[in-house]
Amino acid sequence: MEAVYQWAEGMSFEQIIHLTDADEGAIVRCIQRLDDILRDIKNAGEIIGDKTLVEKMTETSAAICRDIVFHQSLYVANN
Repeated sequence: MEAVYQWAEGMSFEQIIHLTDADEGAIVRCIQRLDDILRDIKNAGEIIGDKTLVEKMTETSAAICRDIVFHQSLYVANN
């Protein structure tokens, strides 16, 4: 959790891999899954008309969708 939080705060991937014993691939997948969850919550917020929730999820998603974690790859498909 700390590694993902620090990623959202702008820390480099090289730095966050030293915050946990998890493999780099697991960290990347965790961040990508978090983005999926944020997208689902944002969609729910749109359905129920909660503009504040939509804004928060959009901002949070923007904070984590950067650099190598969301770079297009032959091996990782972003949905």
